[in-house]
Amino acid sequence: MRVHRLLRTLSKSVVLAWVLMKGSLASLIELSRAALRFVADPLSVSPEGWKWLAIKIGISLWLREFFTLAVAHDLYSGIPTIYVNYLDYDIAAHAWGPRHRRALSALRRVDASIHRLSRILRRVPEYRYDLYVLSDHGQATCIPYRRVTGGPPIEQSLFDDFFDPAGALAAAAPESRRRRFARGLKAYRAQRAPGFFQRFVNYLERDFARILGETPDARERAGIRVIAAGPNAFVYFLESAEPLTLERIEARFPALATAISGARGIGLVLVRSASGPLCFWRGRRYGLDELHRGPFAGRPDLERVVEGIRDLMAMPSAGDLVIYGSNAPQGDVSFISEVGAHAGPSSDELHTFLIHPRGADIPSPITHPIQLYSYFVRYQPEAV
Repeated sequence: MRVHRLLRTLSKSVVLAWVLMKGSLASLIELSRAALRFVADPLSVSPEGWKWLAIKIGISLWLREFFTLAVAHDLYSGIPTIYVNYLDYDIAAHAWGPRHRRALSALRRVDASIHRLSRILRRVPEYRYDLYVLSDHGQATCIPYRRVTGGPPIEQSLFDDFFDPAGALAAAAPESRRRRFARGLKAYRAQRAPGFFQRFVNYLERDFARILGETPDARERAGIRVIAAGPNAFVYFLESAEPLTLERIEARFPALATAISGARGIGLVLVRSASGPLCFWRGRRYGLDELHRGPFAGRPDLERVVEGIRDLMAMPSAGDLVIYGSNAPQGDVSFISEVGAHAGPSSDELHTFLIHPRGADIPSPITHPIQLYSYFVRYQPEAV
């Protein structure tokens, strides 16, 4: 047993040493190439180029190589179930767009890593591994909101253009801090009010953003909080632990959803109502059974889109207003500084793929990730 433990420790040390050696050599090569480019043409070097170099070295070289070698080690050891998540393409696609040459280059490197792992599977047939390759989302080409409007970020423009401070201050008198904490804690324990927990998470995000030298995409004033999160933004009216319906929102801000949906750079506005979720698009109101005449006309996957909207608005943590840049008149828009995005309802980001062994009894059609849970749990040793 001691010898076995020693061999395992030694093999892991060898993997780590190989990663360090290979990563250092590859990093040195990339830095040398960058230095030569700078010497040849100093004016051609831009902040975007240095950003790409940092991503390529940190994510594509070090992290991907470590993941690949760690999984290779586990495959040779016969570990029964192994999962690895490659980040390269997603990060590059956010920064430069899903079809940019840098994103496609990152995708090719991920493909090469998967090919290396598939070769190892053929060398250890005694372990009878099955290889699955899947994505959890796609990527849509988008335009940053500030580039579309030429103004401030959405978390500021919503206050400037729509949330009249006088109307906001006309809300019910604020609770004491102790009473607000007690109500928030009670709601959190009941798992029905995200406001308390969401604010805690936001504080953590703000602290990390400060460490990284970034500005958090959130703003709060007069009992209203706006959070930008890619192609969507969430508006919370903090006067209530429960999500507000359209009727209660419009009692304070008449025709608010209609006005926001018609603004520049805005695609969809989702809101709850007494009759169910509603969608506002380009100044018009649609029930979920009317979306085939609105923003999703002609979509063959309309049923999936409606299901996703219904699930989203059933979540208490979703904003009282959920604003999407998808399907704006100017194209798909992201509310943060990115040109590739996901988490919206467009076809490019909504659909995924699954590559599986021939003969695998995969659920069909797959319309929700939860369908795969019962399938993959069969690979767990305790499920056998």
